[in-house]
Amino acid sequence: MFPGLPPAFPNREWRSVEDIFHRGTPSGLIGSSSSASTAAEAWMQKEIGHYEANYTTVEDLNVCVTTFNVGCKKPTLPLTSLVCLTSRGDGDEGTPARPTDLIVVGLQEVDMSAAALFKQETEASAPWIVGLNAAIGADSSNTTTTSSLPGGTEASPYYAFPPKQLVGLLLCVFIRRPLLSAVTEFSVATVATGALGTMGNKGAVGLHLVLHRTSFCILTAHLAAGQLNVSKRNDDINTIFKSMDFNAARRAEMQMNANLSRDELAFAELCPRDHDVIIVAGDLNYRLGLPYETAVQLAKAGRFGDLLQYDQLTQEMQNPHTPWMNFIPFTPTHMPTYRFDLGTDVYDTSEKRRIPSYTDRICVWSRRKSMESRIRLDRLSAIMDVRSSDHKPVQALARFPVCVEVKARKAQVMSSLRQKITTLGLAQASSARITLSTSRLNFQGQSFHHCGTQETVTVQNNGDCVAVVRVVRQLEGDYSEGTWLRATPQELAILPGESGDVIIETVINPRCMLWLATWRPYQGRSRVGLNSVLLFCCRNGPVQAVECLCVLSPSVFGNGLDSIALLQDKPCIEAYAEKADFEEVVRRVRPHVPKELWYLAHVIAQHPHEAGLFTRSTNKEVCGHIMELLDTTNAPLPSDTDAHCAAECLLAFLSGLVEPVVPFEHYAAALAAGRAKGKAPLQFVRQLPTMHANVWLYVLSLLNFLLRPVHSRDNGLDANLLAHIFSAILIVRPIEAQGAIPLLLQQGGGVDQQMRQRLQQESDDAKALVEYFLSTPPSMLAGVE
Repeated sequence: MFPGLPPAFPNREWRSVEDIFHRGTPSGLIGSSSSASTAAEAWMQKEIGHYEANYTTVEDLNVCVTTFNVGCKKPTLPLTSLVCLTSRGDGDEGTPARPTDLIVVGLQEVDMSAAALFKQETEASAPWIVGLNAAIGADSSNTTTTSSLPGGTEASPYYAFPPKQLVGLLLCVFIRRPLLSAVTEFSVATVATGALGTMGNKGAVGLHLVLHRTSFCILTAHLAAGQLNVSKRNDDINTIFKSMDFNAARRAEMQMNANLSRDELAFAELCPRDHDVIIVAGDLNYRLGLPYETAVQLAKAGRFGDLLQYDQLTQEMQNPHTPWMNFIPFTPTHMPTYRFDLGTDVYDTSEKRRIPSYTDRICVWSRRKSMESRIRLDRLSAIMDVRSSDHKPVQALARFPVCVEVKARKAQVMSSLRQKITTLGLAQASSARITLSTSRLNFQGQSFHHCGTQETVTVQNNGDCVAVVRVVRQLEGDYSEGTWLRATPQELAILPGESGDVIIETVINPRCMLWLATWRPYQGRSRVGLNSVLLFCCRNGPVQAVECLCVLSPSVFGNGLDSIALLQDKPCIEAYAEKADFEEVVRRVRPHVPKELWYLAHVIAQHPHEAGLFTRSTNKEVCGHIMELLDTTNAPLPSDTDAHCAAECLLAFLSGLVEPVVPFEHYAAALAAGRAKGKAPLQFVRQLPTMHANVWLYVLSLLNFLLRPVHSRDNGLDANLLAHIFSAILIVRPIEAQGAIPLLLQQGGGVDQQMRQRLQQESDDAKALVEYFLSTPPSMLAGVE
């Protein structure tokens, strides 16, 4: 439910450190003379998986990757220009063309209609899927040969993995049928990075694929637009790399079955960087930092190297502090693919004259340096004769290394492990020894809007066997329970003599840091020191502790309405530092709504004609500055405050409340009122605590103001869109009801139709309640407060 949060220890499953590896360690592994042979074989079976490099050979996988922003246009059939079924490498002209083993097609803006924003999959993807299947000769029959099927028909030469859509994104992957038997795992996942992370107009769709003994993460992504939004694009791809979890559905299925004993790490997080290879193909939206005329002239002259000197993605990949660190760009040797007048090869001649840019990109990454050096790009091209969109497709033909098991070599490795047991004895051969690079991490000052600090702990294996290490939170003596820490990865295996890194990061999330409710203003506590311990537990080895420290500052973001109301006319930082009689403070007259909410609403109300409010990408640094101003001063925000950033901060304020605007205990009543309509919504609001009711009405009044015809003609907002955005943050499922089932649906896993319908109904009811207040005349709301 909270990505990256290490499991707690002890818990109901783990009473002792030995329990942490109970399911990963055979019973009686050490010291059981009656089953010594069985124990030794069990240990070797676990150990050998970590020596893969010693018993595999590397073969080339021929891959065709195409990315295309289709601009909401229907396909022009046939789609043969988007795929390549054969390929040759440099200098291969005299050799036969090789069949393409894996075909990847990532599409963006398949459907960007308002209706599409409210559901992940639409009918708009169907003609693209059908067209690609026809162009490739693919179907979803799982036969592994092209021999005749029952009925006399022959299987198609390619297998089509189930396609996955997320609003405008569509990922289609195909594999040559003879290779299907070598596929041992595949699953899909999605991450939305639009407004609040729930709007799928931006984000990524991913496929997890294990072929032979090599794992691939294949992504198509659409990042934030705008010439100056480099940091937002980096934030988007960082969110995708950190949040896309291909094991979420499996964990959810396990959690749904109450009869199963729950090993919290049975299906540990499986994120993109946990794969051997990542392929990213999409409209990444990085631009050229050149004037329009200069960019056009250089493009027409074919001076692509000169253009790339000003390419934002090239610059970001050279920066060791961005999420693109260690990625390999497939460097364009073609014209910029954005933006063209429709139906032409002419760059944008509209009034905006958007600068030609290499927005459509293909990038790769490998966690194994030996594999990275074997990745070969045979051809990278823009498909210029496609003129249906304002983008041109980009296609790469490349060869990727795949590890294939060699049985004879595997037998030799097993023999050497047996010899180790004979020489050292099972007890010593299976005993692990590790050391850590540090035992103390100091994250300094942190707050809701100033967190995400990362530190690295390096684990060195000094023993004779593979060290399997799991990171858990120690609960004893820690009132915060370490809920402010995230660890990636939470489990790692390290070969003898080698080392591995664990990234520890700070995350301030009030929904999992319930102890924050006891930290109130006027207690004379302007800062709170946190001291948590992470245990690095080694299977059949030692447990080592890392002490993690930070000083947490208070904020109205990630706080509760009751505590915020107590601030009255004082800034948050000042009120928390002051010590006063709490009962006297409570008796004081409190504002009807928090002043910080009023300051944000005031900025938004000053720009009612602004297009893209609550949906447009914003500058993270500017938003952080606004939040800091609201915490440290008691004054309206500066007149030049960006309205889009104020809108993003408003969403962050509401979504970060410890208790949502509709308290958890009123969740069911809110849904019932949304279903009933009539006077039920008004009666429901009267049942809310006073401050919560006031905030509800204040926020909905602001939205009504923005929806006035004189404003909505320019800002493009409508009641349906705003109800979709705000229902998700005003009306939140109780924490105990969250997690498994919604996450399963979000990740594309299967769930029974009855549960799917129930969740959809809850969403519709919540949306209906918000929409009621966006269409009810203000006179009817009189006296609700």
